[in-house]
Amino acid sequence: MSAPVTTPLYVEVAVPLPIGHAFTYRVPSGEEGRARIGVRVLVPFGSRKITGLIVGLVDGSSTAGREIKAVHAFLDEEPYVTPRHLAFLTAAARECMAPLGEMLRAALPRGLPRREAPPVPRTETFFRLAGKEAAFAMTPKQDRVRATVAAAGEISVQDLSARIPGGAEVARRMVSKGMLAASTRERPVAATAGHLPDVSGEITPTPDQEAALARIGVSLASGKFAAFVLHGITGSGKTEVYLRAVEQVRQTGRQAVFLVPEIVLTPQLLGRVRSRFGDGVAVLHSGLSPAERASEWRRVRAGRVFLSIGARSAVFSPFPAPGLFIVDEEHDAAYKQEEGIRYQARDLAILRGKMEDAVVLLGSATPSAESIGMTQAGEATLLSLPERIGGRSLPEVSVVDLRGHAGMRGADRYFSPELEAAVEDTLSRGEKAMLFLNRRGYAPAITCLDCGETVRCVNCRVSLTFHQQHGALLCHYCDARTPPPEKCGCCGGHKLAQVGIGTERLVAWAARRWKGARVARLDSDVSRKRGAYGEILARMQSGDVDILVGTQMIAKGHDFPEVTLVGVLLADLSLSFPDFRSAERTFQILTQVAGRAGRGGRPGRVIVQTLSPDHFCVRSAARHDFDGFMKEELAAREALGYPPFGRMLLLRLWGPDTSRVIRAAEEVAAALSVPVAAAGISLLGPAPSPVSFVKRKHHFQILLKMPARFPVGAFFPDLLGPLRETVRKHGVRMEADVDPYNMMV
Repeated sequence: MSAPVTTPLYVEVAVPLPIGHAFTYRVPSGEEGRARIGVRVLVPFGSRKITGLIVGLVDGSSTAGREIKAVHAFLDEEPYVTPRHLAFLTAAARECMAPLGEMLRAALPRGLPRREAPPVPRTETFFRLAGKEAAFAMTPKQDRVRATVAAAGEISVQDLSARIPGGAEVARRMVSKGMLAASTRERPVAATAGHLPDVSGEITPTPDQEAALARIGVSLASGKFAAFVLHGITGSGKTEVYLRAVEQVRQTGRQAVFLVPEIVLTPQLLGRVRSRFGDGVAVLHSGLSPAERASEWRRVRAGRVFLSIGARSAVFSPFPAPGLFIVDEEHDAAYKQEEGIRYQARDLAILRGKMEDAVVLLGSATPSAESIGMTQAGEATLLSLPERIGGRSLPEVSVVDLRGHAGMRGADRYFSPELEAAVEDTLSRGEKAMLFLNRRGYAPAITCLDCGETVRCVNCRVSLTFHQQHGALLCHYCDARTPPPEKCGCCGGHKLAQVGIGTERLVAWAARRWKGARVARLDSDVSRKRGAYGEILARMQSGDVDILVGTQMIAKGHDFPEVTLVGVLLADLSLSFPDFRSAERTFQILTQVAGRAGRGGRPGRVIVQTLSPDHFCVRSAARHDFDGFMKEELAAREALGYPPFGRMLLLRLWGPDTSRVIRAAEEVAAALSVPVAAAGISLLGPAPSPVSFVKRKHHFQILLKMPARFPVGAFFPDLLGPLRETVRKHGVRMEADVDPYNMMV
């Protein structure tokens, strides 16, 4: 009797490459039981092998007449990604118009490498006493090993070997004889984020906090989706609301995801979270090593913790049943991923909240126009914390007009007598000051005084910034570094001047002006050095710094009670950007940095220096008038159809040959013109990007403006798929950025 003929099984596999479709592979005979959605596989791809994820099972009807390669190996016994989590990642990829494989690669730390198989987690053997006591004749060393195991209850190979040389080998032989029992599991990886200061102490909620928590608690208990915007002024206790909400969701048996803009900026928060929740917390952020991130991710997936805290990528935390998503400082542009998959973590938190029937809590002292728009449209509930903890008042804000300082030389033109006197008074009282300048380096440009030519990056055609600590000119787009020229490359002149001021130059000026003061700097250049950020924060906490100079890093999440003065050197730097969000960003940063003053028992003062003293965002920030600012800002946005009254899609095209990029951009625009016009979408461009030459590539862009709540994920992916192939034939790359934050390049 002949054996029955089995129908071959095929799987659809997403690979971590910028390709908009999955690939079909044949399941080897006898392996059909291992083919499950969410399992990782090693598959042949061209001349190499690559890790992919099974996203579908198919029969052989669609493969007729084609040669289908077989899966090389199955890498998981159980799904690495649950169907529920895969559904979210698939929806997120569609909303971001990104290939699913690329989204999976971004979401799964070390899970989908582009070469060969992912690293296997290191395991460790643990010894314990056998389940049944039996009489064994033991050697003295065996008796010693057994006594050590019994005292510990359970002990690892590493610890046993440290206590008894050769003890691990003796224990293995004892296991084979039934004298001990052994188990093997993943070796724990100690995340560096765990070594942070604890903040303890019982806090009694204010009436406003209690009211907010009551609303949140009702929604958590209902098990239904709800969105809240928590508008709390600086120092009003938003963090306490977040942590008590985590306790509330924990009582329902579900888990919480806590997003912060940049994890390295919030050690006080992490210490507070650790002290309250202990080992129930996982930390996910790019500052961890790859092994640490993967280990934390697996703890979350296994449900061994109930809270995941991290930067934007933590929105992908693979909890079995997430019930709460917190987005702290939800207005912050750091939530927008600007490389690779361009996702907005706040928007993905809302998308996932809807899919999981979870509560989403968006908090900020300066909520974004998009979030306020949600509350006005009835899509979110506004909660308010209008007073600082302890009845402390907001700092007094003074605005200084810098337009009369153009004739001054050097750093003096950026430092008014009013601010200088205020720093002097602050130091004389033994108090601390912060000086905010959102521009790093020593001088933003080197310019020839003979011909006016500025030294530019050969890769990007943007001005190079002089960094004194490196003794070099740096490009902030491609990181190119070059020594300062001795003469002008254009006219040969030797009159080269350092133009403008950055944080390095400000530190040098302040140290000369106040020789007895201890001056420190905090910006991204400093924080790149391992341990430098924590060292500066420790010095601030201990009172070892009198003047802290920094960029927007000093405005986020810090609570230094002795800081009573904040000076803003150039408040309108961000107003010069060709971006519809420039006024909002300026208001937000001024409000946030001003909020660092007067958080202790002494009142605070803020001096804002600006060349635009009459701009409505500066006036509103000086009055602490969020409502007035937002009313004017929303009116301007509505008149122009900008978010939240419209949506945008930016198509970026780039390549080494200008003519090819232009031709590809024109073909894309022509192909889109008819379908987008029929859908009521405006098409602008193609046009050169504001910074049109970066990393030796020419950049063009097409901007599409859509009505509010336009279903981008449903309308565009199928339309853009064929166009990606079109531009690729020109040797050009195209990237879609939904609701862009950075339109410069």
